[in-house]
Amino acid sequence: MYRKVRIQLTILFTLVTSVLLVALLSVSFYLSVRQQFSLQLSSFTGQSQTVVDSINEQNILTSAWLTSKEEAAGFRIYLWDNDVELFHNREHSNLIRSVYSCYLPTLTDGRTLKPSAGTPDISIGYRGIFPELLYYHKQLVKNNSILKIYFLQPLDPLYDHVKAGLILYTVLLISSECLLTLFCWHFTGRLLKPLLDSQISQNRFISGVSHELRTPLAVILSNASACEKAPAAEQKNFFQVIAREGAQMSTMLEQLLTLSRADSHGLTLQIEETDLQTLLLETYENFLPLAGESGHHLTIRLPETEIPLCECDSFRIRQVCHILLHNALSYTPAGSSIALFLADGSYEKAISICVQDNGFGIPVEEQDKIFERFYRGRSEEKGHHGLGLAVAKEITAAHKGTLRVTNAVDGGALFILTLPLKHNLS
Repeated sequence: MYRKVRIQLTILFTLVTSVLLVALLSVSFYLSVRQQFSLQLSSFTGQSQTVVDSINEQNILTSAWLTSKEEAAGFRIYLWDNDVELFHNREHSNLIRSVYSCYLPTLTDGRTLKPSAGTPDISIGYRGIFPELLYYHKQLVKNNSILKIYFLQPLDPLYDHVKAGLILYTVLLISSECLLTLFCWHFTGRLLKPLLDSQISQNRFISGVSHELRTPLAVILSNASACEKAPAAEQKNFFQVIAREGAQMSTMLEQLLTLSRADSHGLTLQIEETDLQTLLLETYENFLPLAGESGHHLTIRLPETEIPLCECDSFRIRQVCHILLHNALSYTPAGSSIALFLADGSYEKAISICVQDNGFGIPVEEQDKIFERFYRGRSEEKGHHGLGLAVAKEITAAHKGTLRVTNAVDGGALFILTLPLKHNLS
């Protein structure tokens, strides 16, 4: 599916861009040809007038002189003296009659000639819709003779140059199309990569959810089935198991809902000025009984001086603290010490909440992975689903803060939650 969409987008982008490219090259080529034709017309006009002035100054016209002027200017000169056709050699006469006879005044009614817009004395000869030559007519009175002069400039050299340019444009166009196709293929690949990664992540997420829900559901169903057949005195145990598994499922579903809202940018925060010392103290008091039951030594350390209020969602930050403390209780053996405290330092722009234990620590290669969804490491036997730290990470990101883990100098894991004192929603 991904490859098919990529091919279709590549074709679409290539076609749209190619149409624009062809249009731009066509306009550019057309303007270039028009400019060349204008330059040719201007050159023909100037050279023709120069030859006319030279003829007017000459007392004697020789074939050698006319031939030199033709070769220098690149056009043909046709003369009439008192309505007598003059040619300076027979070859010249045959060439003019065979090639340009349709434009000569004695053999045409002028239907193929169109006057030039710029110079009245200049006409353009057409063969169909394409100009074939430039035509210049001048009449002089010299030595009691009426001298008619016609200049014929073929446009074949111009068309040869245009054809060479057209070939060059075609080569450039084909090369551009090849490069454009490669670019579009690479561009669509980069464009679709986030969608592909999202699809892979979504499939992995659904697979993980299905796997995690299967176990508690199986336990609940098996205990419910056993409860139907068990005596009334034993049913309480089955109900307790069902309640425990149901509570775990409820917690996991709440975590999944939080992650889903974060993915869709729907995780809303109720920002308010919060006293983090009070928040940590309440969290400590809530976890103190649980720590005592599991045989852990929980401590809290707060600054003696007053700290600034932090703009945050107190409910969500308390949720992150609960996740960090619950993990510390789960992953450290009984008798371990767990400390909840605020990091020392200035409180001008940010403040850090820390949870430290003296357990086994976290291997360096796993310190980034533990924040991934459904990554559990050694938590298989602890009843965790690998979602808590992922939820904590998303809540922290929503606050424009950071959550990181490192191993403490004296052993154990140290989680550091850093929050900006002034929350910026932009």
